[in-house]
Amino acid sequence: TGAVISQHIGAGQEKLVGKFLWQGVWLSILVTPLYLVMGTGAESIFSLTGQASELIPLQASYYRILMYGSTGMLLESTLSGFFSGTERTWVIMWVSLISGLVNLVLDLILIFGFGPIPGFGIEGAAVASVLALWFKGVCYALLLLRKPIIHRYQIVSGWRLNQKHLWRLLYFGFPAGLMHLVESGGFTAMMLRIGTYGDLELRSSTMALNFNMVAFIPLVGLSIAASVLVGRHLIANGPVAATRRVVVAIAMGLVYSSIWLIAYLVFPDTLLDFYQLKDPNEGSIEATRIAKTLLKFVAVYILFDAMQLILAGALRGAGDTWFVLLAGLTASATAIGIGFGFEPAQDQLYWWWSILSGWIIMLAVMMIARFLQGRWKTMTMIEMTSSSQSE
Repeated sequence: TGAVISQHIGAGQEKLVGKFLWQGVWLSILVTPLYLVMGTGAESIFSLTGQASELIPLQASYYRILMYGSTGMLLESTLSGFFSGTERTWVIMWVSLISGLVNLVLDLILIFGFGPIPGFGIEGAAVASVLALWFKGVCYALLLLRKPIIHRYQIVSGWRLNQKHLWRLLYFGFPAGLMHLVESGGFTAMMLRIGTYGDLELRSSTMALNFNMVAFIPLVGLSIAASVLVGRHLIANGPVAATRRVVVAIAMGLVYSSIWLIAYLVFPDTLLDFYQLKDPNEGSIEATRIAKTLLKFVAVYILFDAMQLILAGALRGAGDTWFVLLAGLTASATAIGIGFGFEPAQDQLYWWWSILSGWIIMLAVMMIARFLQGRWKTMTMIEMTSSSQSE
């Protein structure tokens, strides 16, 4: 949504923004029944993973609540596309910070209980997440209803379902969204496999990945920025201007990732000591020792992860979403196939972390090659006609 809106802005077609944004809203509502169905089969889904039987009810309960409240997640994701596409990223930051605080307060109340409100444990955590997502969606909706925005982007008048714009959203958005599903699915398959080896392996992997996530999330922001800026400048100023923005984003991403790379290699004990602050025992000490080794794997792929995230965002911003999907499918299928096909009898944990590293490096190589090939420079996701503005 954000990338296509940015191209409308670059083409001077601001009055079409509201109409296109509404297609995302309608699509969010139309697919909600699918999420409800997925929620009802939660136990069956997690039973297929081969994990400990005592974990399945907890996982299923958390997952079911997220699925039942998924419309809020879909709407906030759609509406945030307006603010990223029009380069109002400060709005996204402040809404995210406030909703994060809301989520934190609700977690404390609903997980542990407060006064007359009992604690609901993991189910309370899921409810808190759902309510925080709905809070974000409501915030974005209220901000969109301000008079200057309503008039400039035709927010209210574009509410009708429009087959042509909905098709464009699906054509470019479906592969982009499916790419996220492919990546997260491949990652989840690896983590679920690691979880079958025991609690110690899963705990140590989670510890290492938590610090990886701290480094990863800001790179997602850079990826979104690259997508929006490429979409706008490719249409308004041409591929040279778009390329400059991508180069700057990559430079920022590599500098930021290098800081974490140094931290993983030089200060792993300092980072992992956070897990020893409360009730250290033999199990947690051993998990921390293993996690220290796993951080070295993260250090190997973190720069490649920055490259693939930013370049994938740039390609999506130009409209090259089908290649991004194909690359993701190829890399994920190759990694999972090698992982299961040649899995050794020993040291499986380090084997799968090697597969994870190779998978990310493979994605980076594909995105770099596609970007340098340059086909994205001639793409567009909008109609460049004189009648577009009055549509």
